[in-house]
Amino acid sequence: MKHQLIKGILGLGAVIACAGLVHASDPSGAASTVPRTDLDDAPPRMLSAFFGLDDRLPPIAAQFYSEAPGKDGLPVTFTRRVLGGPIVDPKAFTVKTRSGAVHQPLFATLAPASAPGKGHTVLLIGQLGNAATDPPVSVEVTGDLPLEYGANAKELSAAVTPLADGPTLVLALGYRGHQFACDAPVGTRQVVVAIWAGGVKPKPGADEAAHLAGYRVSTPEGEVRPFALGSLKDNDNYVCLFLASDAPAQRVSFAAGIVVDPNGDVNPETTIEVHRSK
Repeated sequence: MKHQLIKGILGLGAVIACAGLVHASDPSGAASTVPRTDLDDAPPRMLSAFFGLDDRLPPIAAQFYSEAPGKDGLPVTFTRRVLGGPIVDPKAFTVKTRSGAVHQPLFATLAPASAPGKGHTVLLIGQLGNAATDPPVSVEVTGDLPLEYGANAKELSAAVTPLADGPTLVLALGYRGHQFACDAPVGTRQVVVAIWAGGVKPKPGADEAAHLAGYRVSTPEGEVRPFALGSLKDNDNYVCLFLASDAPAQRVSFAAGIVVDPNGDVNPETTIEVHRSK
């Protein structure tokens, strides 16, 4: 069974269509080859714990854990990439619910966000609370969880975003030209990697053009808009924003009411600081 699970995870990138990123997982535990940002020199933090689905993980999740369909899905995002994936020790995490009950995930994985340069988000799978009667309220790393550049996530924690809340931006990383492993279109001068609390897609009635138009990037020379997006339709929480400007990105904002999370909740207006490569 363990061999089948590993095989399923490593094959995930080959079976899920993606626009914009190479889908080759790196399960070796080696640090990524993308440049460092200031976040890599600061103490690591758990940025978000997002109650994405309550007993509703879809059948496609069986590709990386056979018992995932119908379970809870709770992605947790850190300021640094997690090493040792794509399978992560689920016993390293403890989820506390409103009643004070504690749960450990049945499974934890970097998939589907396990392609090169990704890896900030761990998807926790299991019975992690009930949205109506006893929702999860906090996630803590109670075991060892190695992070890039010699850090460990043990004792990091975050409050859980409730199921009914829409997705927000939780991290943004800025890179010059082709520093990030994405298929940047001709004319790209820099890439901003926008990382959401959970996976997003256009809401019913919207399309990818609306998704593109929702982003605004602040720079010292004024506001710029991305001319294209990458890392779409790959079921993870990363979106690449391709910019034709060399003016360094400072903040990313996204308009309300354009995308939804897997639960169908619509995003509020959201903004986040961009941490740039050195």
